[in-house]
Amino acid sequence: MAEATHIITQIETQKRNVHRLNIYLNGTFAFGLEEEVALRHHLHEGDRLKESTIEEILLVEERTRAKEKALRLLAYRMRSVEELRKKLHEKGFTERIIEPVIQDLLRVGLLDDQQFATAYVQTRMVQKPMSTQLLRQELSFKGIGNDIAEQVIEEEYGARSETEVAVGLARKKMEQYRSGRIESKKMRKKVSDFLLRRGFNWDVIGEVMREIDIGQF
Repeated sequence: MAEATHIITQIETQKRNVHRLNIYLNGTFAFGLEEEVALRHHLHEGDRLKESTIEEILLVEERTRAKEKALRLLAYRMRSVEELRKKLHEKGFTERIIEPVIQDLLRVGLLDDQQFATAYVQTRMVQKPMSTQLLRQELSFKGIGNDIAEQVIEEEYGARSETEVAVGLARKKMEQYRSGRIESKKMRKKVSDFLLRRGFNWDVIGEVMREIDIGQF
């Protein structure tokens, strides 16, 4: 049985987006296309299109839309591969559409989990220092694999120990409480709770309490 064909009876520019076209087949509106997709397939009024050709065109259109969305998301901030994949799924794109887009972005270097993880940890250690364990958890939540996470954390934590980082945080926190004239016992509790929220375990917190003199505040 011969494959059905359809005639392009009209191609018009959309009123709200001059870079998109309305395609009419057999006198009826059929679908919208990005202008670049229409140009890539050399579409003209009067052309006959097979069903399989239409399916191919619509597949390219979906991937083009997905890539444009991905680029807008990446322009806003860096993202891991998994973050971007989830966002595109939320926008209604299927894995068949998403995966080629991901591979294209990886190939040109616009997606890179190593770079993302490095930038993420650097920012965290400046804006919100925390334990290595909490960093691992946050990177895992972002979809970063264990190997990359361990390498980046080791590089960015540098020669500092968790105790050194925690001591610095504790001193800053005590300075904030200083004007409140909080008694030593309450101060110790507040600082301990703060360090726990930053992911430090009780062994590290114990070392911090032994190293700093709560009473002097």
